[in-house]
Amino acid sequence: MCRFEDRLREELRRTDAVVTISKETMLARVARARRRRSVVAGVGALAAGALALTFIVPMLSRAGGPDAAGANPRLIHEARLINVIFTDQRHGYAVQERCTLLHPDDLVPPAPQETPDVQQQCRNQLLVTSDAGQSWQERTLPADPATKDAGVEILLGHSLMLWVPTPGSLALGGRDRRYWTTTDGGTIWQESSTPRDVGPPGSFGVFGLDDRPVFLASAPPGGPASVGDKNPIVAASDGSFWAECITGSCVRVTRDLGQTWHNLTVDQSGGRVDWVATSDGSTIYAARDQTLIRSVDGGLTWQPLPGVALAGRGADAIALPNGDLIMTRASQAGGMFRLRAGATTVEQLTGAPAHTNALYRTGGWLVAAPAIDQREDPDLGPVAWVSPDGGGTWIAVPAPPQ
Repeated sequence: MCRFEDRLREELRRTDAVVTISKETMLARVARARRRRSVVAGVGALAAGALALTFIVPMLSRAGGPDAAGANPRLIHEARLINVIFTDQRHGYAVQERCTLLHPDDLVPPAPQETPDVQQQCRNQLLVTSDAGQSWQERTLPADPATKDAGVEILLGHSLMLWVPTPGSLALGGRDRRYWTTTDGGTIWQESSTPRDVGPPGSFGVFGLDDRPVFLASAPPGGPASVGDKNPIVAASDGSFWAECITGSCVRVTRDLGQTWHNLTVDQSGGRVDWVATSDGSTIYAARDQTLIRSVDGGLTWQPLPGVALAGRGADAIALPNGDLIMTRASQAGGMFRLRAGATTVEQLTGAPAHTNALYRTGGWLVAAPAIDQREDPDLGPVAWVSPDGGGTWIAVPAPPQ
């Protein structure tokens, strides 16, 4: 289940771009490329939005492009991250997808019996490390992870298509609720004889603290569409789950697995909260504009942190168990920053990706993932960086090869 098409339709209604093939063709063509980069001089430049996604809609004029029968159509190369899981300090797993697509300028409207997806070729990859990310080996996947028809919400970069079903095992989810498990780190996979669990009707699947899916009784008020794409639901160690409000200066919390959600006012000004972050469900952080606000009583009362100056409007954040706060900035420059426990000075992290579409913890590791790279050059860059020490050092997960 993916909301990308609906959001792109809304963006297309607002855009002044001149499109020379049907919008429906374009919508179908890009439906799987969530939060796509525009192609500028052969390099995908990530569009960073402060509070909402910004879709870069390519111009579809045929000026300068080959005709429909051209022998050398231009290609776009794309890498996407499905998910990264570490089971301990040494063993990690990354599932990625690499696609080759026809350049948007060279697309021909499909015949009625065709679909635009036939104009791209994709290959999925499983990488495994057993030496704390120093080397990665490719292993065979039993099937392609689902990008739709999975029965649960799918987010780019932190997808419920790779998860931990039981300690010592991994699971890969395919379409139509099929899934496979491995107990030897991805060497041998066994298909389940029963469909994967998607929770009771009306429930909302999210990740808990241990890379296992948790099915909340309901999504926050407003349904799945109210959940942001970046760090959408924050799981705390006390069993609570948190989300920022889509409007208003508030955050939402459930302490009974989604049976009830409570709105907690962060600031009386009414300005929208950019993100919410917590590790234990007691000390909560929220950002509004460039102000960092904290609660130390589970969200009952909030105060701005005196002397703390954020580096700009926030995109996302994650609170670490040691009290540190890792934040990302929503701007063209981007950047990742740390506020150490008890400090008032925000420091920029080195070696981390400038822009992230997914920020999460797994097995004691921190994952910061642009989650997608798209360019005309087939030499793609990494779509995930991992840190074993809370952001002090960063290791790039190798991009899927051509």
